[in-house]
Amino acid sequence: MKKILLILIFLFSFSGNVFASGCPCGVIGGMIGAATAEINAHTLAEETLTRTEILLAAQSIIGTMKVNTATIVKAIQALQESNADQIKSAQIAREAMETYDTYSSPAAQPKTLCGSSNLGASIQVSGQVSREIIKDMRDKQLEHNDKADKPLKFLNRILADDHPDIEKMTESIIPNNHTLTNDQVAQAQETIKSLANPLPAPVLTDEIKQSIGGQGYAAARQIHETRLSIAMAALTEHVAYHAPTLPSEVTAWAQEQWTAAGASGPIPGVVNGKMSEAALHNLLSQLRIGNPNWASQVATSNNTGLLRELLQIQAVQLELTRKNNQLLDRLTVLSAVDFLSRMEGMTGEKLKKLYSNAIGTQQ
Repeated sequence: MKKILLILIFLFSFSGNVFASGCPCGVIGGMIGAATAEINAHTLAEETLTRTEILLAAQSIIGTMKVNTATIVKAIQALQESNADQIKSAQIAREAMETYDTYSSPAAQPKTLCGSSNLGASIQVSGQVSREIIKDMRDKQLEHNDKADKPLKFLNRILADDHPDIEKMTESIIPNNHTLTNDQVAQAQETIKSLANPLPAPVLTDEIKQSIGGQGYAAARQIHETRLSIAMAALTEHVAYHAPTLPSEVTAWAQEQWTAAGASGPIPGVVNGKMSEAALHNLLSQLRIGNPNWASQVATSNNTGLLRELLQIQAVQLELTRKNNQLLDRLTVLSAVDFLSRMEGMTGEKLKKLYSNAIGTQQ
């Protein structure tokens, strides 16, 4: 449009003179061509200058943006590094305070039950030893129940100097160390007899057993002793769970786990180089939820280490579920026996009275 406008102005300004003087058409065409070339050259130079200015301005803006962007990125990186250093320092200080009393070395990679090839067999041995302890205690309890001693003699047994006192009786049933000593196992045996059956029912002579009254007493005593035996069996299995039944191989493996977790000193729950099932389960839990280093161990472990740790936790959980099911099974039996005892005291007495009334009406 700019070119056309300039051409029209030029034509209008020279048209009168040209046509008045009778100038030939060739001269006019040459003049128009020269003017057009001049206008084109001027326009091209102006457009070139404009594009150059725009390009320089754009380059300047882009350069400024690059500088600003680089500055912002560096600032963000510096802030992140500063925050990371602060968080890391705070975490290190917190872990140092939390682990000062128990844990003394840096956290190591968690190990697994697979680290001991004899561990499975050792736990099987522990179960066998527990059954032997239960059998031995049950035999002594039955022998205690069948004695025909007088009540005063039983009271003297409880009051004797060699009988465990209150503190020892409590510690033998609920040990603070999770694992009982051999002396505490013996004290637990006496505690169960004293708590469950302090005054065993007298035993009748063979002659009296043949009488009608003797037969009734023998039957009632047998039911009574059976109920006591079930309750005492539950207490006996509880003691076996805390007895030092695990072999020394388990203790050695547990010590390795204890040290690898960053702890110092001997592991808890060891008596004469042996552990109980209760102590082992407590240790497996404390090495994780009770160990502030465990979170960082898991965070820095590779996929293989995480998988082995997960499998170990699942195996421990499976064992604890089995123990809980066993406990629920015992509680179910005890609840049923308790219900039967209370039912006998209620409906049993009513049946006796109804039977007496029925016999009386017949007579």
